[in-house]
Amino acid sequence: MKRTYVLFLFILACMGALTLCAQENPKPTISVNASGKATARADIAIVLMSVRSTSPLAADALDQNNKKVEDVKAHLTALGYKDEQVKFTGNRFAPSGGGMYYPAGQRPTGFDVYNNIYISIEGPELNDISQFNKRVSALLDELSKVGATTSNTPISSISMGGSSVVVFSIKDPARYENQAMLQALDKARPLADEVAQHMKVQITGISWSTITPSGRSATGAQGSALDEIPYEYFSSSIDEVPVRVRVDVRYTYK
Repeated sequence: MKRTYVLFLFILACMGALTLCAQENPKPTISVNASGKATARADIAIVLMSVRSTSPLAADALDQNNKKVEDVKAHLTALGYKDEQVKFTGNRFAPSGGGMYYPAGQRPTGFDVYNNIYISIEGPELNDISQFNKRVSALLDELSKVGATTSNTPISSISMGGSSVVVFSIKDPARYENQAMLQALDKARPLADEVAQHMKVQITGISWSTITPSGRSATGAQGSALDEIPYEYFSSSIDEVPVRVRVDVRYTYK
């Protein structure tokens, strides 16, 4: 037993020595990064709306908002929308008036209660853009009758290509991410070759690489209402949903 234990310690020591040697004598590398982009046609649209109520008492604002939510649900059912197409964030409370910040000496005089609504439209209904626009127009008009208002997208209107209460995305971006990745890799190798040429060395392989989707970041909390939708690829255009990735590659050389 003692000999086995000593042999085990010897093996560990050798492994440690090899690791230390590898760290002290790493293979030389050239690091480059590049980005790629693919463009997809949207297969899902999301209409962003909200119901909001204000009252001096939070309980009253909550009661009012709950009634608006039930009215919205009834209207959506009458318009033919199914439960799985509609997501609510749940009631949120906020001071009324100036939001978080008020002029010196002033205080909120009541409470806002709001509930964001995400209504998804997908499939064949996106094939005819003219009919799609008519449907969205009717949806906005009908829900406004029961107190619903349009809501801002949590994505920067500049980076998204324009402000819109209707956003487009793709449910499964993997195929487009692969296209963007290959494009980025095609860009990365010539960059490394150019660096190697200036260094008068020859690239021998890849020692390490990472691939990261680089879609838009949300500027506000989404909650769990849209977790299944890749909001990092939101677009204001049904025909051009940009899918971007970034690759970082370390090439070995001799």
